[in-house]
This record gives sequence, C-alpha cells and structure tokens, in this order.
Amino acid sequence: MLQAMKRIQVIGPKAELGHVVDQLYEAGTIHLESATEIIPKDEICLNGVRQEEADEITGVLGTISAIFSTLPVIADDPRVQAEIHTSLERKNHAELVARAREIISTLETTTRELAAKKTELTLSITTLNRYAKVLDIIQPVEKELPALEGFEVTILLVQEEHREVLELIKKELDTITGNRFEMIATTVDADTRAAIMVFPKKYSDEIHSFVYSVNVNEVRLPKEYAGRPFYEIYALIEENRLRAQDEIARIDRDLLALSNTWYQELVVIKKLLETINSQLGAYRNFGVSDYMFVIMGWIPKKNLNKTRKMIENRFSDRVIIHELPVTEKDMENAPVFYDNPPWVKPFEFIMQLVAPPRYREVDPTPILAIFFPLFFGIMVGDVGYGLVILAFALVIRHRFQAIGFAKNLANILIISSIPAIIFGFLFGEFFGDLGENLGWLHPVQVLGITWNRVDAMIPMLILAITIGIIHVFLGLFIGIRNAIITKKRKHLYEKTGMLLMITAIIVLVAMLAKVVPAFSVYPAVVLIVVALPLILMGAGVFGTIEVMSTVGNILSYSRLMAIGMASVILAMVANRLSGAFAFAVIGIIVALLLHALNVVLAMFSPSIHAVRLHLVEFFSKFYEGGGTPYKPFKREVP
Repeated sequence: MLQAMKRIQVIGPKAELGHVVDQLYEAGTIHLESATEIIPKDEICLNGVRQEEADEITGVLGTISAIFSTLPVIADDPRVQAEIHTSLERKNHAELVARAREIISTLETTTRELAAKKTELTLSITTLNRYAKVLDIIQPVEKELPALEGFEVTILLVQEEHREVLELIKKELDTITGNRFEMIATTVDADTRAAIMVFPKKYSDEIHSFVYSVNVNEVRLPKEYAGRPFYEIYALIEENRLRAQDEIARIDRDLLALSNTWYQELVVIKKLLETINSQLGAYRNFGVSDYMFVIMGWIPKKNLNKTRKMIENRFSDRVIIHELPVTEKDMENAPVFYDNPPWVKPFEFIMQLVAPPRYREVDPTPILAIFFPLFFGIMVGDVGYGLVILAFALVIRHRFQAIGFAKNLANILIISSIPAIIFGFLFGEFFGDLGENLGWLHPVQVLGITWNRVDAMIPMLILAITIGIIHVFLGLFIGIRNAIITKKRKHLYEKTGMLLMITAIIVLVAMLAKVVPAFSVYPAVVLIVVALPLILMGAGVFGTIEVMSTVGNILSYSRLMAIGMASVILAMVANRLSGAFAFAVIGIIVALLLHALNVVLAMFSPSIHAVRLHLVEFFSKFYEGGGTPYKPFKREVP
C-alpha cells in the first residue's frame, strides 16, 4: 500500500552543508525538491551550489571511461580493490579528483596514441586483404594488360544489375583520352563485375573525377605495387600484413601491461567518483544564502523520526528537520512510495504497466494481489497443471534470481499456482479428467451443484459474472472514495450514479430470471430515477453510454469460464488420444505433447486475461495515475 508522506525542510549553517548531505545520502530516505525554486525570492534569496564541482567530476569520469575503452579488461581483484578503497575513501573530493587526474595524465595520451595506432593498423590489414581479393579477381586477365610505362591501372567494381554503366564510362574515357585506353571486364561472382582500365597517367585526375561522379566503387593499388608482377605484389601484401599484425600484438602487450598496473585502482576511483557525482548532481536542489543552507523534500512518515534522530545525534541543534504544513495542491505533487508485504510485492511488477497512482489514490496493488491469483486459479483449475506451473516457477526463481523481471514473474506464478491447485480439487481435475478416470479425484458438490466444468457450464458462467459484478462494484466504491478525498464532485456524482444504475439493471435482470420477486421492479425504478441525474451531472450525455460500457465490462468476466473450459476440453482430448493409437507409446507421446502445450497456454493466456480484467475492466472505474514515483536521495545498490 502507499505510505503516508511528510514534507520537510532541513536547515542549518552553510559550513555544515557537506556533512549534512553525506548523512542524508547515507540515510537514503528523502525525496528531494528544489529549494531554490520553491522558496520565494522575497522570503529568502537562495542560490544553487557546487555545480562547477559536479561538472568537473563528470568530465573526469568521461575521461576514465575513455581510458577503460582502450585498456584490455582484466578480472577484478576484490582483495586489491578493497585495499585501494580503504586508502582512497579517506580522501576528500578534491584529493580524490587530484589522484584521478594524476593517473589520467599518466595514461590518457599513451592509451589514446596506442589505440589510434592499433586502429590504423587494423584498417591497414583490412585494406591489404581487400587488395589481395582484387588481385585474385584480375589475375586471370594479367596477360592481357599492356606493359607500358607512363600508364595507370585502375580497377572498378560494378554490381551486375548496373553493368550498363561500364559502357558509359568507356565512352567517356574515349572522349577524355582520344581513344588511348584499354578496358577489360570480367565477372567476379553472380552479383559483381570487375573492370580493369589502363590509361595514360596525364589523364588520371580527370578520369578519377568522372568515375567518382557516377558513384562507381574504384579500387586503386598503392604506388609501391605499380608495375610489379603479381607474385611480388602478393609477397608485399603478406609482408605488410604480418608486420601490421606483429605491431598490433606489441600494442596489445603494452596496453595489457598498463591495465595490470592501473586497472584495479581505476575501477575503485570510478566507483567512488560515481557515488560523489550522484551526490553532487542533487546539489542543484539545495539552496544556500550567505550563512545558511536549506534542503527541502518529502519523507515517508515511518522514516521521519529515525532520520530526525540521526541528524540530532550528529549535529545536535545546529541542524533541524522541520515538518512543513501542506496544502491540497502540495498533496497532489507528493511522491508515491509503495511499501507492501512480501506476498504483494511481486504484483508491483504488473503495476509498472500503468503510470504510478497519485498520492491520494488507493494503491490497487494489494487488490491485484488478491484477485489476480483468484482469476488465474479459476481459469487453470487443474491440480496437475498447477503443480507443473509451481515446479516451473520455482526452478525459474532459483536459476534467475538475480534478474528482477524473471524473479517477479516466477513469484507471481508461484502465488497463482496455489489457487489453481485448490480449484483443481474443487473441479476434480488432474490433467483434465485423468484423475477422475483413475479414481483419484472427483468434482466437489457445493450448493447442490457438482462443479464439473464440462457439465456445469451455466453455473460456471454465473460464477464468473458474479465475480465480475463484485470486482466492478469494488472499483466503483474505490472511485467514490477517491472522489471524496480529492473533492472532485463530478467524479463523485458519476461513480455514485453508475453504481446505482448498474444495481438497478442487475435487479431487473434478476427479476426477469425470476430470482427475485416481481415487486423488485419498484426499487429498481427508484434507483434509475436517482442514478440518471447523477450520471448526467457527473459525465454528461456520454455518461449514459458509459453505463452500457460498464455492463459490457461485467459480461467480459465470462472469459473466466470460457478460457477454463477451453483448457479442460484440450486436456480431455489429450487423454482420449492417448488410447486412440494402435501403438500405446505413440498415444502417450501425443498426449504428453498436448498436455505440455496446454500447460504453456495455461501459464500465458490466463495471466494475460487476468491482467486485462484489472487494467481495463477494474482500473477504469477509479484509477487516474500520473503520480510522481518516490526516488530517495541515496546510494544505489547494485
């Protein structure tokens, strides 16, 4: 549920600001607000603080990250890092930044130059490999190339679908050189053709400019390869490639040596500076005058006394925490803080699908934690499937407990599998009708009804609709409560009118079904007469349309019956097929595959529909959202 929040003001002498901030950061309970923006200038003139220091540390962290991107990653050494941390944590901010700059001055230029050289060499190897590939392409036509001095050889690569561009180039070369050129084309592969051009060097600039203008991929061998036979070019390429690889290996050794020397200390310094930076980032919220500082924010009511005593023990009466009176508008902006019991916390994950509730709204998470497993259990309703889902969820939680997403989903399935097993006993289902056929289970008889889902379709439908009425009415009651608390009269009229109108419709339907006596029509008419003006005052003409929408919401709960029915029928089909084949083994395999499919569907489909019934049918009756999440000023725990 949402916790009560108090707005506070922390005031003390300017000289104590840094120590107070450290103490509050350690406590991790205050959601900060900007004191310089909230407190009027005519009341007290406050200025922001320490932005320059924050900018400096941000710059240092950026440089350290750049150094890390060039150094080889080595394994963290917890013992060494602990020793370094002990020696560095005694330093103040300026001393820690000075140490970081000292290391940066030693490493930055060296690592940058080595990294740049390595990149250059890597690109050189890529280029050499490309030259080798080009030579492989043109080697078959080597004998056709004229061996003339003063001529240049250029290779063009053209996609097969654009081969006509070669004719355009040939015509242009004829014009430029006066027919003093040669062009030989050959197929590289199904998609590419290579053209080798030979022309006098004096036309080189003009020809290359034209080739560039028609957007053709041109490959030019370096001058050192010009005029050499192919075997010499291959040898030169391989020699240069090996030289580059040796140089890269040397650079890697140098970088590894630097990493072995400085990596552990850099890791510790980076973590310490990140912690300081998160503190300094909050300094823009603090205000200082010539003699005092002011910190403003919100704190959970349950943490107020503890935080106040912590400040008093450290600073006595030099620093005080003052609780501020709040207005209705202030309460609208109060941050939202969930603090639910362990069995409710997993369902906070589902609440992430919508915006946080406003501070004065009802937190629907505990209601979600009750009805979601109920809906899931009714739809699955099988002892065997419930046990399989429970086992699967336990395995997922054990193997992926470090992943919050997987852990929350596993916990939701664990909680929801219990009602699935309970309803399985009620419906007498163990992998469909397998348990009943073996004599292990039988449907329970309640209210004179044997709750076999296949035979009790009408009772199941009535049960589903009844649950829908309860759920929707609960949403309307919460909507009325929220309207009263927030003093929104139109919402109060609308929700109250909707509640009375739906009640009247239910009474009329019950009367037509002869469940209630005929005279029930009179109180139903009275309810309609009272409800209609309320709806019109609250939501206008469109409110009457919303009545039919709400009726549709209630009928939507029939999916609790329909999805469960589909599941049990598929399970029964699997059981029948197990004995329908001449070879029993084939029948068993088919049955197992169908049951496995049904289990997968039983995990996903009921979950999705249970979420929909809450977010669409239930939340629409009261939930607005748009609250501010509670983000305490504290050290982030990995």
